Amino acid sequence: MRHGFGVVAATVVMAMACGQAAEVRIDETKGIPPVKGTTEVQLGSFTCGMPITSGEVMVQTRTVPEGCELSFDKDVPVLKAEDYDGIPEFRGATSLVQRIELTVKRLGFTDGATNMPLDLATRVVSAQLSINGQLVAEKATLSSLPRVVKLEGAALDAMKGKIEARQAASVRTRVVLVVPSMPAPPQRLVVDYDAQPAIVVGVKPPSLF
Repeated sequence: MRHGFGVVAATVVMAMACGQAAEVRIDETKGIPPVKGTTEVQLGSFTCGMPITSGEVMVQTRTVPEGCELSFDKDVPVLKAEDYDGIPEFRGATSLVQRIELTVKRLGFTDGATNMPLDLATRVVSAQLSINGQLVAEKATLSSLPRVVKLEGAALDAMKGKIEARQAASVRTRVVLVVPSMPAPPQRLVVDYDAQPAIVVGVKPPSLF
């Protein structure tokens, strides 16, 4: 227990000595899991406009001028209630969340039958990944991944409130994809995404006595 406090205290002292704000970054190195998911959609005999069930995920579809839009939502856990005691940096933190960053690593679309990525130029009209309602990746940015995005506004507040109350926290992910009618979509479409959160918190000044 003292070891965890010592790590936080040393970080604060170094930051104060360098004239920086007293804050600590809590990311995958501290046990924060990635926000990731994989959904396989059977498109062999589907009719656009009808929902598709994929495991526990319901994929909504609708006809759009460019082809068929597929969209689905999923809740992904980020913190469990016990993590606030298990991660030393949280034990030395104040109630203030400075910011939450996401390193978006992947948003991929694969033909499940061949295990080959879809050609984005001909097989994907548009694609978006949103976290808590905030757009964090789209087709135009896929070639520049990984990229770091800061959660803002309502997307930030949704997690910030849970973290500051030391409650279990999750994020709502949403993928929206438009596939053209021609060429025909693959029989099995696999959609996967991967983003790593980092929670930056303020920390209490260390007590030297």
